[in-house]
Amino acid sequence: MLHGFITALQFLTIFTVRKDHEVDENDLARSMVYFPFVGFIIGLVLVYADKALLWIFPDTVSNLFLLLLSVVMTRALHIDGLADSMDGIMGGRDQESRLAIMRDSRIGTAGVLSIVFILLIKYACLNTLFYDYKTAALLTAPAFSRWSQMLMMFQAGYGREDGMGKAFVGHVRLGGLLAASVITVGLSGFVIYQYDTRTAVLAVGIPLAVGLVTFFWRWFVVRKVGGVTGDSVGAISEMNEALTFLLFVFLLSER
Repeated sequence: MLHGFITALQFLTIFTVRKDHEVDENDLARSMVYFPFVGFIIGLVLVYADKALLWIFPDTVSNLFLLLLSVVMTRALHIDGLADSMDGIMGGRDQESRLAIMRDSRIGTAGVLSIVFILLIKYACLNTLFYDYKTAALLTAPAFSRWSQMLMMFQAGYGREDGMGKAFVGHVRLGGLLAASVITVGLSGFVIYQYDTRTAVLAVGIPLAVGLVTFFWRWFVVRKVGGVTGDSVGAISEMNEALTFLLFVFLLSER
């Protein structure tokens, strides 16, 4: 259990628990059940960073640093996948050319615009959320985004012959997915729900919306490139993190 959690933490973030931590493809596959828990840890870091930053800066400045911290903590892994996915899907004419563009280390116009757009959504949402609502959003958005990675990869075919995602895509076990789902939805619901109708709707609506968007994106990616890739998994993670923030704003912000 501890080995799998450390594997997930060190793969998804910059945090190093053991420098001599050795893993193989089977270890990587088994670590996926801990992805949402790593998301909660990222959320905890963001919550306490926000509290510290607000001693020095106003919300609008603090939120810029929170976005920077979230990208740094994940080594820009997921946002890079978003950019590569958008470049490939928008720029390629067939499956082969799209996959080739996605593998290219250079970033194109579609990739740049996707990064700017997703960061602007997050920034605008954070500027609208305050106090307990902001804390709940920072805690749950990273968790639901990593949970959606598991949904994306469950019983999926890999879109390439090789690549980083091959160790993960299609290797999510049903038992692991169910366990992670129950705990993620349960913990997030506990964080979000504050004994009123709006938070109750939000606690139920977020997992439903994340699941729906994930399966639509998966269908779209398979149609465009023939299978799920690591880049497309990173892309859905960023999309669902932004979606979670948007749902918080839609249901809880004062208008």
